[in-house]
Amino acid sequence: MKAYNKEKWKKEVPVIGKVKPKYLKIAEAIREKIRDEVYLVNSLLPDGSTLAKEYEVSLMTLKQALDVLVTEGYILRRRGAGTLVRDWKATQRPHLYSLKGTSHDFPKGLTSKVLTFDVTRPSEEMAEKLSLSTDDFVYEIVRLRVLEDRPIIMEYTYMPVDVIPGLKREHLENSIYNYISEGLGRKVYSAFVKVSGVRPNDLEKQEMQLTETDFLMEVSQISSLDDCRVFEYSISHHLPDVFDFETIMFNQ
Repeated sequence: MKAYNKEKWKKEVPVIGKVKPKYLKIAEAIREKIRDEVYLVNSLLPDGSTLAKEYEVSLMTLKQALDVLVTEGYILRRRGAGTLVRDWKATQRPHLYSLKGTSHDFPKGLTSKVLTFDVTRPSEEMAEKLSLSTDDFVYEIVRLRVLEDRPIIMEYTYMPVDVIPGLKREHLENSIYNYISEGLGRKVYSAFVKVSGVRPNDLEKQEMQLTETDFLMEVSQISSLDDCRVFEYSISHHLPDVFDFETIMFNQ
């Protein structure tokens, strides 16, 4: 275990000609303490008030910093149970080869069938993943992605209304990510992704002409914007023969 310099996080770090925001500097400091095992895997971080006092910031600024670490896969925040350090050594933190959305990955012949577009309150699990309160509102979106008349992906997406305001059905039928970029002037910055295999559910068997013995690739994803706000939790089920995923692993 390395000795930790409590004043190190306060140093100014240039970022392309400007000073890095304080919440990113705090995220770096906490990340370093996790990687140096000052905070051990499966242990709880100090409570929010203690951390805010240590770094001399508001609880809101601290929340922004912790949201970054949630997205990166270093910590897990549980309502009423505190903030837990994840097993970051065992958890490979992958990056999608594209963070521009399915429409970008399939530029020709892709259409979307909107099956569900509602505004609702998130469950406790959903609120945790999106760094929200259960009193907040989220979009609940279910879309079938069709490539040249062939259903290839079923997407289940949840987005905070406050983070992605003004979302309309026309955006769902085209590209939500284009709306985020061009309509809201934001950039999709990062995503924490998990890939696994599943059997189709009843909706997928009906809409994608599948049977209970078919197999789909599941991608669950928590994504954040360039201001590090979590804006999306999604689960997408892909036909295996059109599923393409690449990762880049690096040593920070």
